[in-house]
Amino acid sequence: MQIDLSDTGSGPALLFLPGSYSTKEAWKGVQAALQGSYRVISTSLPGYGATPEIRSDLVADMALMQEFVAHVVGRIGEPVHLIGHSFGGLTALASTLSGAVEPLSVITFEGNPIYSLPQQGEFVWKHQVLEVGEKFEQAYERGDADAAALIIDYWGHEGFFAAMPETVRNFCRATTYTNVLDWRAAAGFTPRVSEFSSIDVPSSLVRGELANDAIVEITGLLSQIMPSATQHIVPSAGHFLISTHAEQCAAIIDDHMAGFYSG
Repeated sequence: MQIDLSDTGSGPALLFLPGSYSTKEAWKGVQAALQGSYRVISTSLPGYGATPEIRSDLVADMALMQEFVAHVVGRIGEPVHLIGHSFGGLTALASTLSGAVEPLSVITFEGNPIYSLPQQGEFVWKHQVLEVGEKFEQAYERGDADAAALIIDYWGHEGFFAAMPETVRNFCRATTYTNVLDWRAAAGFTPRVSEFSSIDVPSSLVRGELANDAIVEITGLLSQIMPSATQHIVPSAGHFLISTHAEQCAAIIDDHMAGFYSG
């Protein structure tokens, strides 16, 4: 399998998974700000960068994403600390929960298993999530060049997509179908939130202070349910915090790693 992969440095192996509408380059600011010595490995998820798409209209579920992560970890050849942003964070959690990989620890930045199920009833924001996903697919199917705006603005805020540089908007337009597959995969990942209690490796669950309601509640619940998890909130940050608050995100990784290796 062809993989868009970079591998530099020496020390504990950190595998970085970017989110949707991004490539391995999304982590450059965070990685440049790290103070520790690490083996830094970055990959682009299927359909982004130089990693070919492995999903289709017929099969677009999290199992394929978990197989991808397991393949990357196998290529690395040693235990890894798994770090993911947004859909990459969801993929990291799903891969760990399923046992596809057994990371030494997990760090997520706005990881979003938003189709997970509460113990009873439903999340108050669930209908909004379903509506966003439905409108996005409809916009894509009718050929709306800016369908990506629905997703970018949902995670950011109204007008966020329009304010992005044209080169970035063009990249989002070009990878809209890949994001459709991301959303389909996410929608099929519906464990009970309580099932995450089986993830008992040191975990840092990070969100921005300005995160939307879904991320706020899911991150808070997971930090309570996962036995070795700690929640971190980055002041004044939103969903795209690994770009806007790279130094703060790097400091959380350094602290997490220092705590892990201090026992």
